[in-house]
Amino acid sequence: MKSVRTLGVVLVLGFLSFCFFQSGASLILRRLRTGGDAHGIVLALSREEREAIASVRHVARSKDKTRVGEVLKHLDSESERVRAAAALAVGRLAAHEGKDKLQKLRDSRKEDGIAAKIALARLSAESSGSDATAKVRDFLSTLGMSTRQLNSWVGAEDPENAGVTFYTLILREIADMVAEANRRGTDISDIEREINFETDYPSALKVSLSKMSQSKQITFLIQNIRTLQPTWERSQDAQALADEGTTAVPAIIDALKEIHDEINRNGFTRTRGAAGRLIDAMGCIGDPRALPILQAYVNQPGTLPYPDIPKGTSDRFTQEYAKFAIRNIKEGQKYCIAPDY
Repeated sequence: MKSVRTLGVVLVLGFLSFCFFQSGASLILRRLRTGGDAHGIVLALSREEREAIASVRHVARSKDKTRVGEVLKHLDSESERVRAAAALAVGRLAAHEGKDKLQKLRDSRKEDGIAAKIALARLSAESSGSDATAKVRDFLSTLGMSTRQLNSWVGAEDPENAGVTFYTLILREIADMVAEANRRGTDISDIEREINFETDYPSALKVSLSKMSQSKQITFLIQNIRTLQPTWERSQDAQALADEGTTAVPAIIDALKEIHDEINRNGFTRTRGAAGRLIDAMGCIGDPRALPILQAYVNQPGTLPYPDIPKGTSDRFTQEYAKFAIRNIKEGQKYCIAPDY
């Protein structure tokens, strides 16, 4: 009887701990979405935060181990968002020298704590010496879940209102692992079949792009931005486009010129929001070759062709995006518009 009571207490405590952790993670991250007006999220950060997040993202994407020290310094930042970005970068760089700092951060119930937990699981998986598929399973096992559980939890969330939850961040980390394997030509199809990446657009986008050549990626992303509905997903497209760096600049400039030619002809463009997203991508890259076309949007942004807005109303949104991009390019300031991508 005593053992039964003991087991009952253990089960109850375990259930309460799980509920506490789940609700805590959701509470912390529920509104950290990169949707809606991603430009507004960028402006909500200080210049120092924008620079730091852009820097650690770049180091993680380039796998530049010589700059690990820079990333580690940002783990001590006063900004929670910078610490979170740096924590994820440490995991993606497999920078085990950052493990002690991550272990200190993981106890936080804020965004940096959640990111540290994910980064520690990534470090553990990367050090296992396993193949790509086994690494993903090790990663999930360290976090105490299976692919089926992850699909269930992410699938139950409302993509419009849930925000970037703990489970969404786990899914995005796995998407990064899968994309890395695809770029190396490693077979990871078992994981791709088991996990429903389509429940989160940034995750699905990252996996899809990893199977394309760079030129196809750039064409695909610009087409998305110009032709699909101007929803929050287009900000993710713009960030992915910016991540292609200076190679994407000529194609972005050409697209911006075509849209501006339409504005000059008609006084407006029907590609709703496309110019703003392309301008944001150009600002993230920071290439001065774009300055002339960006200035053209400052001088003539066109009008807003919506029936519920007075005719002739200037498109000040696009104009402000262009001013912001110009200022940052001239000052050499880096930023990103979808830090969680």
